Amino acid sequence: MMSQQLEQITPVRRFRFGGARGFGSNVLPLALVTAAVAVFLAATQPNFATASNLNSVLFGVSIEFLAIIGFTYVMVMREIDLSVGSVFALTGMLTGTLLVADWPFWPAALVALGVAALIGFINGFLVVRFNINSLMLTIGTMLLVRGLANVLANSLGGQTYPRAFRQFARTDLFDIRITIVVMVVAVLAAWVFQRQSALFRKMCFIGENVRSAVLHGIRVGRIKILAFVLSSVTAGIAGIFTASRITHADTQMGMGLEFVMVTAAIIGGASLYGGRGDLRGSALGLLLLALVLNGMIMFDIEPVFQQFVIGALLIATVAFDTVLNRRAK
Repeated sequence: MMSQQLEQITPVRRFRFGGARGFGSNVLPLALVTAAVAVFLAATQPNFATASNLNSVLFGVSIEFLAIIGFTYVMVMREIDLSVGSVFALTGMLTGTLLVADWPFWPAALVALGVAALIGFINGFLVVRFNINSLMLTIGTMLLVRGLANVLANSLGGQTYPRAFRQFARTDLFDIRITIVVMVVAVLAAWVFQRQSALFRKMCFIGENVRSAVLHGIRVGRIKILAFVLSSVTAGIAGIFTASRITHADTQMGMGLEFVMVTAAIIGGASLYGGRGDLRGSALGLLLLALVLNGMIMFDIEPVFQQFVIGALLIATVAFDTVLNRRAK
């Protein structure tokens, strides 16, 4: 009996104390690769290392980082949320729509984020209560929510958002964009959370072996629903900043974001097979993708080719993740 209990706890211990799939095992190598790409671009493209370009890259990454926070922890539990791009768009456009209707900013933002939280709750509840495959469910949610976002975009008819909202994303703290500051603080907080929190160990345990997690008394359903709500809310926060940044409703807002999230999260150490994930790695994955895309622009590569690169990287990372998971068994 004791040996069976130790065997069941093994996934948590392996993640907690290291190993090939251990916590943070790929952060340093990924950081070195990202730094090498940055050095290469700086050496070959004189415009890359300018303050304006670097600030633009970091600004974009910091907004996308907000969307990947909850997404990463959903993946840790062997689920996925492909509705993030649509929730991202709907929340931003709904905030803008309410502001155009003369709502104050904070009530408008809170209502929009409440809608995002509701979508996340519905996703999580259906996955937990009816054991629906989260991939297929969130594809449906993605299409449904995207339709709602497009309705809002059409209702605005090209109107720009109020000036105060257009300045929101450009808010500075100590002469640094506030989203960049939030990203740095969140990465540090994630480092503490992932090393010290019992909740994170439970999430990893659920991703490794959900049946064993249930036998050990872990509230699997509640934790999964919480993760889906977090995924939608953080995507919504990112959407509000993006809506402010682009200043008007755009039906293309958030299109393909879910695939960028998957690619960056897997590059950063998460797995489609659950049990592992690292928000620090997800941030580095986003930064690496942003540097690659920025470099393509610097080398005058056709913008339409960027989708090809993201698709190729997604295929490569999923294939690598599958091979790694098979070898780990």
